[in-house]
Amino acid sequence: MSSVKAVFVLPARVILTAWGFLQFAGQVLWLGKWQMPRLIRKGGDAVAQRKKAIYTAHRHVDFYLQTLSALDLVKFHFEGTPSQQPCVLVANHPSLLDFIVFLKDFPNAVCLYKSQSLDNPVLSSFVQVAGYIEGMDGTSNASKRVIAACCERLQEGHHVAIFPEGTRSGSATDVRRFRTTGFHAAIRSRVAVQPVAIHCRPLFLGKNQRWAEFSRQTNHMTIRYLDPVLPGDLPVNRQTAAGLAEVARTQICAALASMEPASVTSG
Repeated sequence: MSSVKAVFVLPARVILTAWGFLQFAGQVLWLGKWQMPRLIRKGGDAVAQRKKAIYTAHRHVDFYLQTLSALDLVKFHFEGTPSQQPCVLVANHPSLLDFIVFLKDFPNAVCLYKSQSLDNPVLSSFVQVAGYIEGMDGTSNASKRVIAACCERLQEGHHVAIFPEGTRSGSATDVRRFRTTGFHAAIRSRVAVQPVAIHCRPLFLGKNQRWAEFSRQTNHMTIRYLDPVLPGDLPVNRQTAAGLAEVARTQICAALASMEPASVTSG
């Protein structure tokens, strides 16, 4: 049976995986180069038109996730309640896919992106047209720029999605120390932070993992929305960006710890 799988099933899954990634690239190019600019050019209020374009783009996320599920590549499990009010969404970052999954329940969200994305022919137009926020370069000026941009998007009524580790997590349950930039924006804008715990079983599309490994089995991703945290509801000594970041990280780590034994048992 294993030899049959090696000869027939695995090559087919690799082909299906490649097709899924190509489908995503084609959708993003079409959205960033044509569909979203066309919607924005229709005129009227610029913010409202951009929101409409983002909403249209993010609806395609549902179709892509359904494709991955239909191909038996990833099964997605959503738990908890996503906040309906503009807030700062913070999550651990185990997989390349979690950025996309984030958008399913937040079709009005804008995200922070790395500067390198501007050199990516697939992503560059999309992130700029969508009004996403270019991330940090390690300087204080960049930090001020990012905080100001986050506050502006929150004021416009967007959710702002951030992976405060700054890079992908080391494992399915290890979470690096959080950077505080996005938490400064939450405090300044007086909005909640919603922690989101993302668990992959097994870890797939993580740091130094190849996409071909992703195609070898059915992967599972659980997205658990935790209770929003208002800075003013915390003890006085925690009502800082660093304190808020630590509270969010602690909650995410606790959620991941509770999800790991369950995933091992069910496997």
